[in-house]
Amino acid sequence: MPCLIYLHGFNSSENAKKASLLKQHCAEIGLSDSLIVPRLDWEPTKAIGALEALIEANLDRGVCLFGSSLGGFYGTYLAHKYGVKCVVLNPAVGAPLLLQRHLGPQKNYHTEEEYVLTQEHIKQLQKFDVPLTKPNLFWLMLQKGDETLDYRHALNYYQGVDTSLEEGGDHGFVGFERYLDQVLCFANLV
Repeated sequence: MPCLIYLHGFNSSENAKKASLLKQHCAEIGLSDSLIVPRLDWEPTKAIGALEALIEANLDRGVCLFGSSLGGFYGTYLAHKYGVKCVVLNPAVGAPLLLQRHLGPQKNYHTEEEYVLTQEHIKQLQKFDVPLTKPNLFWLMLQKGDETLDYRHALNYYQGVDTSLEEGGDHGFVGFERYLDQVLCFANLV
């Protein structure tokens, strides 16, 4: 049975709302063992290293990624590297530039872990900023009401990708629960 790996966003955690909805839904339909939701390190190279190890350990069974915000940025890099499918939800296109304005002290919303985001971390992100060359691997989910990211940047970057674009909403993606079964279908879990 393939697995779905959830990649949370910047200053989020494995307890993000969308991750929790996926966990609950998978538990209800007997697919708990097919969903992997790791806590990602705030340092980009450590997060990517852990995800690469996780993907490589599961490639034989089949892997699909689901990335939200910064997780979508990571998922895009990893999907290209491993040739696996990836759902990107309100992805942080151009993350090195986006996170430049957040340099300095940070606090994780869920874990309350504190750290300092530095220019070195931006340089790490730059290594993972790749051009879109395999649009067939992706499903883009966007809401125009995203208060954190301009959805048009994602539309521009993910040209040729299957896209679900909704009016209104927000960065967390209002009504995500409507898509749970479609996500699992995309990941070949059902």
